[in-house]
Amino acid sequence: MDGWRVSDEQLEGWLVSLLDGTRRVVAPVAEDGLTLFREVTSADEIRLATRHPRTRLPAKETLLPATEVLFSYRLEAGGVALEVPPQPSDQVVIGLRPCDAAGTARLDEVLLADSHYADRRRRTALVTVACTSAGPACFCTAVGGSPGGTEAADLQVVPLQGSWLVRPLTDQGTTLVAGSAEGWPEASDEDWMAAEGQRRAVEATITTEPIPSEWVRGLAERFDAPAWQALAERCLGCGLCAYVCPSCACFDISDAGGALCGSRCRTWDSCGFRQFTVHAGGYNPRPSHLARHRQRVLHKFAWFPLEHGALMCVGCGRCVELCPAGIDIRQSVVRVMSG
Repeated sequence: MDGWRVSDEQLEGWLVSLLDGTRRVVAPVAEDGLTLFREVTSADEIRLATRHPRTRLPAKETLLPATEVLFSYRLEAGGVALEVPPQPSDQVVIGLRPCDAAGTARLDEVLLADSHYADRRRRTALVTVACTSAGPACFCTAVGGSPGGTEAADLQVVPLQGSWLVRPLTDQGTTLVAGSAEGWPEASDEDWMAAEGQRRAVEATITTEPIPSEWVRGLAERFDAPAWQALAERCLGCGLCAYVCPSCACFDISDAGGALCGSRCRTWDSCGFRQFTVHAGGYNPRPSHLARHRQRVLHKFAWFPLEHGALMCVGCGRCVELCPAGIDIRQSVVRVMSG
């Protein structure tokens, strides 16, 4: 059996069961006119409306907080005492779109060697909702994704003709529905065929051409292409693209305190910031705006795929939609390759 077809009432009953206090539940909510991921305490807060292809911001902060204390210290009579934050609680993140879940898979490639991230990731279950529409900036299919993709998901929910298909993809996903699924009707082969047809219909509305696999090495070979200068001149270096990206993993480490007490913190950063690569002695291997802008594009579409076999960009389109300078990273790739 692949899964179940449930009603709105049955889905809500399951969501209520997750809010039993044994785990942290994060889901899309309406806040100040936006749809954002927030911790919820009531199923009424959760917004899984199919007219929202994705939230304004990704769920990245549930695994990589924008700011987190790695450890703190204080001077005591017997010496220096170190304090490490307690282990994170179990959590389930509900309502990720397939692009955001794919972004989590990219974060895993970079950060699972970090114990703080790995502990949080191990205790996190991801529930994705398949897209029934695509926004004008969406381009997941151009980078190997799909509106119905299941990468990194533990449980998939598919809106279908006034009901919901629920499909566990991992043991963790099966555990999430174990207490509710006993009374659910099984989804038929026709249901899954309809879901597949729905996926293909949404894919057909995404018009961005796929990035050819040979462009990965081709971009790397065009490191000194003249087009980089013109592209960099438009970029403001504000870092917004990195902060709304579900796969960007850049961070900074800072120490604060003195002889008696203090802490070490990790905060989000961006390779587009001038000080990101400044060495302690003052040397900066990327001193120009051009070098930094080029680094972001090449990291997504050349360096990361050459090492890990998949594009780092997941095609969510947030950077395209929200860039104050109107930069479209897809067009940047095409311009370099066609120049």
